Amino acid sequence: MNRMNRRDFLSVLGGASAVSVIGVSAFASTSADNSPADVTSLYVKGLVMMDLGNPEVVRLGFPKAPGHKATLTILPQNGTRRMISIKGNGSVEARGVASTNPKIFVPEVVRMKEFYGEGVKSHVDKCPSVISIPAAAIRSITTSEVSKARYTFVRADNGAEINSFRPRQIAETIKIDLSSASILKLDDGKVNIPLDTARELRVQYEPEKIDPGYDAYADHFGHYFEYVERPAALDFDVVPQKIGGSSAPTPKLGHHFMMTDDFAACFIAAVP
Repeated sequence: MNRMNRRDFLSVLGGASAVSVIGVSAFASTSADNSPADVTSLYVKGLVMMDLGNPEVVRLGFPKAPGHKATLTILPQNGTRRMISIKGNGSVEARGVASTNPKIFVPEVVRMKEFYGEGVKSHVDKCPSVISIPAAAIRSITTSEVSKARYTFVRADNGAEINSFRPRQIAETIKIDLSSASILKLDDGKVNIPLDTARELRVQYEPEKIDPGYDAYADHFGHYFEYVERPAALDFDVVPQKIGGSSAPTPKLGHHFMMTDDFAACFIAAVP
């Protein structure tokens, strides 16, 4: 397998808007990678919508959310970690990758159909930034981290609990295992990252500033509603509500990175 040297790798990122490496200190390296050699793991965290409605492609949408910033942290096979800003649309190119039947198992992810039934429709493609991943490039999608607290949801108009939602610790980070033969393209194709040059990738879309004691998740969940179409009879908003968060178990960690913060500001949602 061909590998880029450090100089070539950094030149790939030259056209992107880079963030100071000091900002990467929020991540801590953990154990060695146990993933197969032909797989590169992409971790996704924050106010991200995952469209699972099309069996041919999975879309990651970044809703319009003032004060939020989308970044990609790259742990290369050789060299130091880098962080770049995510701009425009992106995709994973799976040229020459043999198609497989990807394993998708994310029961902890909050799904819009839990509130609005099977009739809910996705408009993730209308998000300001979208990363499209063909099923051929995906080996599996699983939950990497869950929230410390358990959550339920209530209606925003009358406070009634949503009985169709199963209270639980919810997905904080998902792990998408991709074929290392693929290429991640960002900023409308201006940035190209061959996945066989990276040990691990991490996408985050979270507020740049959070005031102490502020429940960003409850306040920011409403950013998702612009990108879902609900049945007319179920045209109401929902709000997450924490259930005794202090007594919840410690969340599961990924292979290489973990946030040093005690909480995540926002959590992923999926459609349908």
